[in-house]
Amino acid sequence: MAKASVGIRKTNQREGVFQVLKDSKGPLTPQEILERTLKITSNVGIATIYRTIKLLAEAKEIVAVTLPDGQSRYELAHLDHHHHFKCRSCLKIYDLDHCPIEIGKNLILPNGFKLDGHEITLFGTCANCQK
Repeated sequence: MAKASVGIRKTNQREGVFQVLKDSKGPLTPQEILERTLKITSNVGIATIYRTIKLLAEAKEIVAVTLPDGQSRYELAHLDHHHHFKCRSCLKIYDLDHCPIEIGKNLILPNGFKLDGHEITLFGTCANCQK
């Protein structure tokens, strides 16, 4: 875990959860975190996952991401500005490497509105599902 989480006691389970989130190419649900953590370390259950998510969020190591489906997912807090792609086939969520729009360019806002941020989720079929 990163230096910011110094107050968090290190355990194999917590290290496993952090490693899973670090290696992920998109935000994960608690169930996805559990499934991937079990491949790294045994003796971890969903309650441990939720406790670890809470600790890492309080330490500002991870953040919750809520996509249009309303399900909370988690990713590292210190990622650069990015957006997400959801595959309609496998339902996996992927991080996009770049922002698909430039703030203030080609945006049509109602008169008098001022944009100060945005979140974008694109939908489609991932490369693996197209094979």
